[in-house]
Amino acid sequence: MMKTRTTQLVTNLDWLLLLIVISSFGLMSTEAQSQTAISTNTQCEYVTLKTGHPDGILKQYCNRQIARVMGWQGASWLDRAERESEERTDQLIDILGLKPGMIVGDIGAGTGRLSMLMLDRIKPNGQMWAVDVQVEMVGRLKEIAQKYPKHQFEVKQATAFTPTLPSAVLDMAIMVDVYHELEFPREFLEALALSVKPGGSIVFVEYRAGDPKVPIKRLHTMTVAQIKKEASDVGLVFEKSVSELPWQDVVFFRKMQSVKK
Repeated sequence: MMKTRTTQLVTNLDWLLLLIVISSFGLMSTEAQSQTAISTNTQCEYVTLKTGHPDGILKQYCNRQIARVMGWQGASWLDRAERESEERTDQLIDILGLKPGMIVGDIGAGTGRLSMLMLDRIKPNGQMWAVDVQVEMVGRLKEIAQKYPKHQFEVKQATAFTPTLPSAVLDMAIMVDVYHELEFPREFLEALALSVKPGGSIVFVEYRAGDPKVPIKRLHTMTVAQIKKEASDVGLVFEKSVSELPWQDVVFFRKMQSVKK
């Protein structure tokens, strides 16, 4: 009887040890699978932050903390006299390769300064769509639109999710120092892509991250690699990046026939 109980106890211990080993292996396997998923999953995701850089919102996308929007109160900085020499906006317009007759969207147009410079390159038959999320900026853009022939300078009020543009209307969409501030970058970029014609371009202009010569707060800068990661994640195809400007990188993408949802 004693022997039987001892044998049963040993058997139970053996099963317990076996279960511990199996459970440990399962945990290690799950952890390994999790690590594999993290390393191979290319889809960018949102993460809510408990704490973060004070220049950003408490939200991360694709491992990048989203920056706060520069309010309309900073409009004078966009129109400062030194901007052309500091950022070489004239050279930026050359890099874009705009042609007469193109339909272009200035996404996050702000005061409209760059919109007008671009419109000069695509006139007389071209069309500019100036888009901004801030009501105050939209008001300024509408004042500019009145100086041009009807429908040559169109203005749209954007939302956090969409530029509210017609489908497949643009030959090129350009965001100058705007993308890093988008609250919903994935949704906005997908919606923007729908407004671009198949084969059309989406251009990111962002302050160059990691360059000590660029006097811009860190969260308002991006690397080309980060831009490529986020743009390709919604199905845009990288074409080229140009780093000839003093402070900014100009990164070109092409919209294919379909955009990944």
